[in-house]
Amino acid sequence: MKTQVSEKLVARLWQCQLVNSLVTDNGERFQAIYPGRVSHNRGCDFKDAVFTLNGQMISGDVEIHVKSSQWYSHGHHRDPKYNNISLHVVCLQDNQSPTMLQNGKTVPTICLSPFLGHSSDELNQHLDLSANSSFSCPEAKRYSNPDSMNKLLTLTGEERFMAKATLFRQALEKEETGQVLFRGIARALGYSQNAEPCEELANRLSLNSLEKGEPETDLVRQALILGTAGLLPSQRHRPVEDRETDKLEGIWQSMSIPEIMNKDDWCFFRVRPDNFPTRRLIALNFLLARYHQTGLLRGILHLVRKAPPKTEHRWLETGLVIAGQGYWRNHFDFGIIKKRSSALLGQEKASEIVINAVLPFACVWGEISSDLKLKRKAAEIYRRYPRPGENELTRHMKQQLLLKPDTRLSACQQQGLIHIFKTYCRLRNCTACPVASNRN
Repeated sequence: MKTQVSEKLVARLWQCQLVNSLVTDNGERFQAIYPGRVSHNRGCDFKDAVFTLNGQMISGDVEIHVKSSQWYSHGHHRDPKYNNISLHVVCLQDNQSPTMLQNGKTVPTICLSPFLGHSSDELNQHLDLSANSSFSCPEAKRYSNPDSMNKLLTLTGEERFMAKATLFRQALEKEETGQVLFRGIARALGYSQNAEPCEELANRLSLNSLEKGEPETDLVRQALILGTAGLLPSQRHRPVEDRETDKLEGIWQSMSIPEIMNKDDWCFFRVRPDNFPTRRLIALNFLLARYHQTGLLRGILHLVRKAPPKTEHRWLETGLVIAGQGYWRNHFDFGIIKKRSSALLGQEKASEIVINAVLPFACVWGEISSDLKLKRKAAEIYRRYPRPGENELTRHMKQQLLLKPDTRLSACQQQGLIHIFKTYCRLRNCTACPVASNRN
């Protein structure tokens, strides 16, 4: 019986590790080690796969197609979001063109057609068996005591906190204090899909310039943020449909700022409308407005210093939550109306900003400014912080480390999962991984 080939089937062949030794389109010996984790974002189908080419280990993202020609018919060769691809996996090699990225580099292509010689029933049986024995860390299987894994995750979570603090310390040696905090908050606000463009925007905008003027200059600040980001309607070839947007456009045109970002720098693909980058940048604007009198730096540090015992996490989140306001109360984006009102910056996102930016920054600033009470308090809040929402990476790492999906971890322990993945799993540095050295 002939097997009907779909992209989903090719992805399952790759994910279930039925691929062994192959030869790439340019004659290199290929060996799969780890297929990577499924990505739900634009730019790849699997993230952080590991394989060897002629014996050399490579880690990177993977794109899946039925036919090799689809790389070009889908326009990936013109899209910079695919520049992180390290391997192109296809079922059929139907053209001789190499897989070329937008930046001019080429990546190897492997063809899985040898695996399609089986009948549909045989192939699906192999896939089902493989799916039932999904990849997990072999060292994690040796942990007999759940408390040992929890203790390990606490330690690695503290390592991640100190690594973030170190990055803030290095930045503070070169830049103004408020600008460093502003960039850290902006990056954390962007979610994984828009973290880098949010950070780039913060590099282009001076916090001092954004905090100048009176509260009634709010529209000026909105225009500066959205215009520099390249996200105003005119910059995306959209019509201006209301008076407030027309005002923003007029203000932006009067600024005459030549260096701006491109609308294509931002990811809207597979992003929940409530998390569209336009809404996040408007939330950033209103956060600056909230701390207009004290300035963002003093306001955030005061927030940490005054956080009451036992409820400090709620106190900090409340200081960051931004309700839907004005035009953005009922809009996902310019011209896109929503039926219900929702926060521009909700509690879950506020907790991520606190954990990833506010607390490590406050800890470092307390050390630099000899405010040891602030340093200790920031570190203690982090250790006690309750579990925030799950994300794609923490769910993946729970599976890797054989933790039950409903296992309750603190924020510090969740950060420990992320630290293990980014420091060891992604690099396949298993010998140095604390999971291997600390088991009992």
